[in-house]
Amino acid sequence: MTTPDERRGAVARHAAYLPRYRDKTSNSRHCWRIAWGHPGFTHHTPPEPTADHQPTVLVRSWGRLAPDGSGDIWAYLHRGACLGCTWEGPDRRRTDPAVEDAHDHTHEGWRDLPALPERRGRHWTTHATHLYPKGWLDTGGPVRTIRTGIEKRHLPGKAPGGGYDLAVQPPRTEHRTAITETLLLGYNESEAA
Repeated sequence: MTTPDERRGAVARHAAYLPRYRDKTSNSRHCWRIAWGHPGFTHHTPPEPTADHQPTVLVRSWGRLAPDGSGDIWAYLHRGACLGCTWEGPDRRRTDPAVEDAHDHTHEGWRDLPALPERRGRHWTTHATHLYPKGWLDTGGPVRTIRTGIEKRHLPGKAPGGGYDLAVQPPRTEHRTAITETLLLGYNESEAA
């Protein structure tokens, strides 16, 4: 997926992608680049490296057999990446696992943070600030939000401080029937009249 002569890292890959994107005679879809809407994405100027580790996602068109050996065809490859160094995660089929890989690199311990209810009301940010470690949100740290609606993907830039809002699925409840055996109900036509 990556050749030895390719420059690694989100900033270097996106900088190499931009000239090919602007050159309409070449197909830039197969180049690694920062995914649209994720930190560092731009169509105009290369992103600047950050002073600290910040998560983002790389994407490229693939359309071949999956690199995991499953035999499936993946349309795209996604990788977690860092804007502050050249770290890149493993190839993933979808964006959300790549986002999680990037956070494992940039914000260790994020999986252990409490999940917050969906953002409602003006005190939600205060609540999040007090529940999370001091300075967490100031450094672009993510928030974990329980999502019960239709939107269940990780959202870049939606946390206070500009980090990701990472979706958490509520625990599935087991449905049980009250009566496990069929009861015979006697029906008498004469009583129904």
